[in-house]
Amino acid sequence: MVFLYFDKCTYTNKQKMEVVNEELCNLLQQNINQTGNSDIKIILGDFNAKVGKENIYKPTIGNESLHNETNENGVKMIQFAISKGLNVRSTTYPHKDIHKETWYSADGRTANQIDHVLISNRFRSAITDIRALRGPDIGSDHNLLKINFKVKLRIKTGNKYEERKNVNIFQNSKWKQEYATEINNRFEIL
Repeated sequence: MVFLYFDKCTYTNKQKMEVVNEELCNLLQQNINQTGNSDIKIILGDFNAKVGKENIYKPTIGNESLHNETNENGVKMIQFAISKGLNVRSTTYPHKDIHKETWYSADGRTANQIDHVLISNRFRSAITDIRALRGPDIGSDHNLLKINFKVKLRIKTGNKYEERKNVNIFQNSKWKQEYATEINNRFEIL
């Protein structure tokens, strides 16, 4: 499973944020390329991507998106998913719109579905449901996502399968320092 967290609030300069976004995309692509084909690849995160209901993307995104049109980040995410053999499962399951909304604006009037779950096509049936939970107070403008996941795993015998690679996103010292600074700043408030 690959999980990347990127706090957009720490970057006020839009140009710098785009550079960091590009670095994150490259790192994500490298990590996906390093994982084996038999591994279950799951990517969770706030992509800031509105996924619409365009027919051309339906095999990858499904029919149940909150939005009618896909924004620029949505197109990038869908293209990434297609190129890496992934499926966007967060826009697949029929729920009331209120259970699809993953983000609310500060005034509470605007709601979007911008947090998504991607999984490798081979294991797309392993996720049986995804919905946003509005009840838990998690101290964020995002709702918690509940993902039902069911998979049958085989026991590996012998050296038939390659050894798993340990991927460390903190190999880049600049990112490691920025992450440590962000964590320290958050706990200073407490």
